[in-house]
Amino acid sequence: PAFICTALGYGLVSLGAYALAFWSAPYAETVLKLPKAELAFVLGGSGALSGFLGVILGGRISDWRRGHNPAGRLLVVMFGIVAPIIPIWIGFTTEDSTVFYVMNFLAGLFASAALGAAAATTQDLVLPRMRGTATAAFFLATTLVGLALGPYMVGQISELTGSMRTGVLSLIAVAPISLVLLIYAYRTLPQAEATLEERARTAV
Repeated sequence: PAFICTALGYGLVSLGAYALAFWSAPYAETVLKLPKAELAFVLGGSGALSGFLGVILGGRISDWRRGHNPAGRLLVVMFGIVAPIIPIWIGFTTEDSTVFYVMNFLAGLFASAALGAAAATTQDLVLPRMRGTATAAFFLATTLVGLALGPYMVGQISELTGSMRTGVLSLIAVAPISLVLLIYAYRTLPQAEATLEERARTAV
């Protein structure tokens, strides 16, 4: 259960990240009337930088938290779902292009911080011989939830409401669901990790 809740909880983080990456440029072009050339350069560059910094910093912080608490990495994953809420709200309600760019960068930075922490947590929950399968299962879950549903959900809500802004802001609604899953994983992870070898022997 701790593994499944971690994978699905992070899957909802990736849902927001994939949807934001997909819809930021069309939104800025349609709603803010920004030119494509500028969007390609600024959003592309800031997306690459925020992803790089987020994964590195999130990984370092999660390793530090892990040293103090067996479930400490999950606090970074929770940060990755909660922290982008305000930047998303500000960025997709402003009419100022500079504010939009800065908030988009911050949302990407905060969301990407969760990736390393979530992946490392799932590795902590399996034996070394199971890590390849665990990695495949983790990325399958996050891809199916995040990449398959994220951009599609925003598009459907945008069409239904007639507002691309509403479609993007609807991403905030997945935060409580993700938090419930991650809190459950946080509470059950220490026991799951402590009984790992015993459960593996029983399964064999």
